[in-house]
Amino acid sequence: MLEVELKFQIPASDQEKLYQLFLNKNARLISLYAKYYDTPERHLAQKNISLRQRLEDGHWIQTLKAPSDHSLQRLELETDLGKLENPGLNLEIYQSHAKAKQLLQKALGKQAKNLTVQYETVVQRLVHVVHFNRSEIEVSLDRGEIRHNDKKLAIYEIEFELKQGSVQDLLKFIHPWVQRYHLWLDVRSKAQRGDLLAQDLKIPPAQFASPLKLNPQDSTDHVLKQIINNTLQHLLPNASAIASGQYDSDHVHQTRVAIRRLRSALRVFGDWSKDVHPDWQEQLTQLFRQLGSTRDRDALSEGLLPQLEQAGAPFVQLPRTPEESGIPIDESLRSSDFVELILHLLRFVDQPSKKQKKAGLKKDIAKKLQKLHQQICKDADQFLQLDIESRHRTRKRVKRLRYCVEFVASLYPAQDVKRYLKDLKPAQESLGQYNDLMVAEALFQDMVQRKQKLWFALGWIANEKESVLQQAQQHLEDYSKTAIFW
Repeated sequence: MLEVELKFQIPASDQEKLYQLFLNKNARLISLYAKYYDTPERHLAQKNISLRQRLEDGHWIQTLKAPSDHSLQRLELETDLGKLENPGLNLEIYQSHAKAKQLLQKALGKQAKNLTVQYETVVQRLVHVVHFNRSEIEVSLDRGEIRHNDKKLAIYEIEFELKQGSVQDLLKFIHPWVQRYHLWLDVRSKAQRGDLLAQDLKIPPAQFASPLKLNPQDSTDHVLKQIINNTLQHLLPNASAIASGQYDSDHVHQTRVAIRRLRSALRVFGDWSKDVHPDWQEQLTQLFRQLGSTRDRDALSEGLLPQLEQAGAPFVQLPRTPEESGIPIDESLRSSDFVELILHLLRFVDQPSKKQKKAGLKKDIAKKLQKLHQQICKDADQFLQLDIESRHRTRKRVKRLRYCVEFVASLYPAQDVKRYLKDLKPAQESLGQYNDLMVAEALFQDMVQRKQKLWFALGWIANEKESVLQQAQQHLEDYSKTAIFW
C-alpha cells in the first residue's frame, strides 16, 4: 500500500505550546520502540529503503518502506508479527508480495543474510485522529531519540498522515498548523537520520536531479504536474538539510539548481495548466536571490580564489555581503512563506489532470523548445555587441533550455538528445565562468579602496574576462549550427 504522510519540525519556542494542545485534546499516548535493519555496507539505505520492527501495544510490527514516484507517497508494507518476545527478522513474508520481493532482491542481492540492527528509536507518541471535510487524518506528536551504541539524536516532530480521503484535504488541513506553530517541512525520515547517526555523520549527501520518464500519450497538463513533482523531489531533500542547519555548499548549489529547474518549468510550460498561480514565479525568484550570495561566495572560494593564488595574487579574505548579513538561508527555508509555497505546489501536483487537446504533446513541446533555441541563436549572432544585462539574459536562456530539454528527453531518441546537450554544454560553461568573473569583479571593486593589493586580482579578472567572453562567443556560434531533435 502507499503511505501518504508529511512530517514537520517544530521550533523550540513552539514545542511546549503544541504539546499542551495534544494533552488538551486527550490524545492517545503510545510508547514505540523500533529496530532498523540494514547490512554493514548500507545496501538498503543506499536505495532509500527502510526495514524495521516496531513494538507497539504489545505487538511487533515489521514494516518495509521505499520511495515512490510521487513526492507525497511512499510504499509501505506492514506485517503484524504478533505478541512475540523478541522476533527475528522475517523476510519470507515478502515472497508473496511481488513489488517488495523485487525491491529487496534488487537492493540486497545475496546480502540478505547480513542484515542486522543498525540503530534504534525510542518514541513517546501522542496521537489524535481528525475528521476534516471527507477525510480522516492522523496527527502525531513524536518525542524521543534515535540511538546507535552510545550516540543519541533527539526527536521532536509532528506528522500528518492521511488515513482515508483526499490529499487535497490533507494539505488544506495542514496550512493553519504551519502558520500557528511555525512548522517547517522536513522530508528526512527517522531512518535517514538514523543511518547518518550510525555512520557518525551530521551532513547527508546532496540530492541531485533524477531522470523523468514521460508518456507521449499524456496530456500537457499531466506532464507539467510530473515535471513539477520531479523538481520537488530534487528540491525538498536539499531544502530540508539546509533548514536543519546540517548542510554544505553542495546542498546550496543543488537547491538553487532545483529552484531554477522549477522556475524554468513554470515559465516555459506554465501555460499548460490554468491552475498555475502567477505568484509562484515571483516567490521562487525571491528565494533564489536569498540563496544567491551564498552560492556566489562558494563559487569564488572554491573556484576563482585558488586560480588567483596560483597566478600569484595575495591571499584574499572575502567580506560578508549585504545579503549574508540579512536572513540566513536556513531561516529562509524554515519560513512559513516557503512552507506554504511548497504545500501549494504539492496540491497542484496532486490535482486531477485535464484531457489532452488534439494538437498533441510533442507538437506543443516543439513550439516551446524552438522559441528558446531561436532566441539563443539570435543572441549568438551579436553576443559581443550585447550589454551586460543582455549577456546575463543569454546565460539564463541557455540554462532554461537545457533544463527543459532534460525534462522531455525521454520522449525523443536518446542519442539525438545527448548530442544536442553536448553541443549546448560548452556555451553554458563559458557563460557561467563569465558570470562568476563579473560577480568577483564587482565584489573586488567594492573592496579595492580598502585593500590595495586587490588591484592585482582586478587586473587578472579583467584579462580573464575578455578571454572567456571570446570563448563564449565561439561556443554560442558553434551551438547555433547544431541540428534540433524535436
